[in-house]
Parts: sequence; C-alpha cells; structure tokens
Amino acid sequence: MASRAPSPYLFTGFDTGTMADEKLKYWLALARVKGLGGASVKNLLERVDDPQSLFEDDGVLSRVPLPEEARLNIKTFSAWGEVESDLALANKHGVRVVPYHLEDYPLLLKEINDPPVLIYVKGDVALLNGRPTVAVVGTRRPTHYGLKMSGQLALGLAARGVSVVSGLARGCDSAAHKGALSAGGVTVAVLGTGIDVTYPPENAKLHEEIAVKGVVISEFPMGTKPQPYNFPRRNRIISGLSLGVVVVEASFRSGALMTARLALDYNRDVFAVPGLATSDRSMGTNKFIKDGAGLVVCAEDILAGLGIDATVAAAGGAGAPLTDTSAFGVEERLVFDALLSDELDIDTVAEKTGLSSARVSAALMGMELRGLIAQSPGMRFSRK
Repeated sequence: MASRAPSPYLFTGFDTGTMADEKLKYWLALARVKGLGGASVKNLLERVDDPQSLFEDDGVLSRVPLPEEARLNIKTFSAWGEVESDLALANKHGVRVVPYHLEDYPLLLKEINDPPVLIYVKGDVALLNGRPTVAVVGTRRPTHYGLKMSGQLALGLAARGVSVVSGLARGCDSAAHKGALSAGGVTVAVLGTGIDVTYPPENAKLHEEIAVKGVVISEFPMGTKPQPYNFPRRNRIISGLSLGVVVVEASFRSGALMTARLALDYNRDVFAVPGLATSDRSMGTNKFIKDGAGLVVCAEDILAGLGIDATVAAAGGAGAPLTDTSAFGVEERLVFDALLSDELDIDTVAEKTGLSSARVSAALMGMELRGLIAQSPGMRFSRK
C-alpha cells in the first residue's frame, strides 16, 4: 500500500470541541475537495469515519467509491494553509466545527442525499437535535401581510417548543427569526456566507442575538463572502434541518420555492400561506397550494399537518410570557409609551417619538407579534 507523507501543517491550541485538531483538519480539507458533491458525498461519508486515511493512504483512497475528479483532487490536495487559517478564525470567533460523524451533527440533515461534510456552528449545538424543527421562509420583498404572517407563524411555533429555521435574509426570513425570539423560543439561522460574515449587513444585531439565544450555522469556510451560487446550497440545509417547510410569500422564481421543492425531494412536508390572487408575491405560494401544498394560516395548522401534538411540542419549553414588557428596547419603549391613550397611525407615532417611520414600523410589528398592541383598519395601532 503506497502511503503519502502527512501535511507539514500541525495544529495545536485551537478549541474545536470534542475532536482533536489533528483529526479535524482532514475534515476541513475534505470539505474543500472539488468534484465531491451530491450522492458521492453521502456514499463516502457512510463508508469513512476518519478522512485522514484518504489523504495519507493511496490504498484506502483507491478503494472508496468516488468520482475520479474528486479522487485526484484528494490525492493532490495542497490547500493546508487555508485549513490552518480556517481553524484560527473559528477559534477567534468562538465557532465550533461539527463534522458529519460527530453526535452533535443534526440527525435530520444526515438523511438528505447531499449533506454537508461539516457545519460551522455558533450557539448551542445541542439545540440542533431533540426538538421539532420547522422552516419558515419567504420573499425578501414581502408585503406587510407577509411580514406579519411570517412573524406570527414563527411566534406560534416557537411558543409551542418548535425550533424555527430560516435563512437570515431580508423580509420574511428576518421576520420569522424575530417572531421566534419574541416568544422566547429557539430559532436556527442558516447562512449563505461564512458564519463570521453578516449578510445582509443590517441584520448584524439579529445575527448576534440568534448566536446567543439560538443557533447560527453555515457549511461555508470562515470569511466566505455572499455569492449568488451559495444561497441555493444554503437552501438545501434549511430544508434538510426541518420536518416541514412553510412558504409565506413567494413569486414563481423565489428562492423560498426552491427551498420548498428541495423539501419535497427530501420527503419533508410542505405548507404555504394563501395570498392575494393579484399579488405577484403570492403567485408562487398560491400555485403551490393548488398543486397540493398544505394551506396554513396559523401555527396549529402546521403542527396538525406534521402530526405533532401541540402539548408535546410545548414540553420543549419556550421563554417568558409574550405579554412581558420588561425586555423592551429603547425604541419599543418610546413607541409603546406614545400609544398610552390614543389609537395612532405610523406617521403620528413617528412624529411623537422622533423616530423614522421605518423604525416605528419595526417596533410596532415586534410588539404586535407579542400580543402587546393591536392593529385596526387603516393601519392604526393601540395598546391591548
């Protein structure tokens, strides 16, 4: 058996969890191998517990089922400097690298036909297993209705102990994460960038909050910038982590519909929220319902569709009462105080508080999701 000398790069001192750096570096190298994708990943990962032998022993490499391109790229792999840099950055940002064969790797994600070789995790990795998980996704350009439904569905699921998965994108995804957090529940953000890169930039605070209260994951190396071709790959992880996918608002070409189609490929349940027949942002969801997706208007519809008993799900635990105002931010407190005795529209609240209309709208939506204020016709708001 021909044997190749191991890489000259040796790694010590990095806190990478339960796997030693000398073992972990080979997983990081395997994740970088070009030509290894789809079913070939699954076949390889089910046969090899330790990828070190693939890089150091030609005999082992010749016996595993691999595309020839991937076999050659493993044999000639030389990007050990990138691996070293990746480990250093993971340590710097408090990120854990979880390879396929660790127990903490999400069990549902292992079931799909093209799982990632490893995932980068920030937050409580234990939350990725042991709780029901549902993805709530939708367009980056939602209507007010779409934002509200994303937040309400996520809030209702999280309040019943269901982990809410989404992609930290603008629009429906962000509303879903915020809805879950407002219930004191768990949300999982799956990124199309390196886990240390926030995209879009305006979600930096939300990114940080999820990392503390939930889980942020990515399969992309540290420092990876947003690229269009990364997000379809990200979508398969959103579907793979979830028992079911709920699409709130989506056009025919929406990435959210791609996530739903992947869910069907992975034998997951798919649901959609009905929208206006004349709205292009509901064309995709309405067509999905017509084609057989489950129609949902509340969290109970989703739980029923998945066969989850709401009382069992709630045993997973949620957070503080939804009507608690103690966790108000500065802007929410200003807006809430402005509604002390009157029913007001957004512009009037903005005038009373000195905040922009956009910030007032965001604060109102968060409080409405928590059941603290009510909206009347004409988009007028009052305390409950």
